[in-house]
Amino acid sequence: MNQNNFTGFVLAGGKSSRMGVDKYALELGGETFLDRALDVLKPVCETVKIVLNNDQHIETNLPVVRDIYQERGAPGAIHAALKNCETKFAVILAVDLPNVSTEAIENLTNITLASNKYIAFVPRQTDSRPQPLCAVYRAKYCLPALEKLLEENNTASVQDFLDLLLPKYIETNRLSADENILFNVNSPDDFQQIGSESRL
Repeated sequence: MNQNNFTGFVLAGGKSSRMGVDKYALELGGETFLDRALDVLKPVCETVKIVLNNDQHIETNLPVVRDIYQERGAPGAIHAALKNCETKFAVILAVDLPNVSTEAIENLTNITLASNKYIAFVPRQTDSRPQPLCAVYRAKYCLPALEKLLEENNTASVQDFLDLLLPKYIETNRLSADENILFNVNSPDDFQQIGSESRL
């Protein structure tokens, strides 16, 4: 594993409208979602940075990256990460994917290093939907496509971005034996579900 190829970015700037509180501050097993995500990325990445929107302020010793395109959701956050990536690859991890493990990220980065044909490596959930917020992007090649998309389309989605990249999709079972590894915590019900599972 060559850490020098990878910068990790925790996307923690979402509006959390359904949750009602900043998701990065939610706690599971005595650890905040933000700390969990940082701990997952640190063993794999040379540097780890936190992506926030301009209204958020947190106490941290790590580099903080701010959205350049305001109010643009996940595409804007990915853009901020790619813009601030000084290594070949950016490892993106949304703060509301608390089941993702270091092992899964290591497997994802190993798959990335084994292929020169693709500019993005995106896991596919068990329901076949892509999960672009736990993915690896070749920053130099992906950034221009995303900037063009954001400039030309005010309602651009992450799926629109993926359609431009033609990424390599990776089945979840290649990353982890845990089928729920990409479970996304969007609402209080989701949080309750994941909390009850962690106590089993």
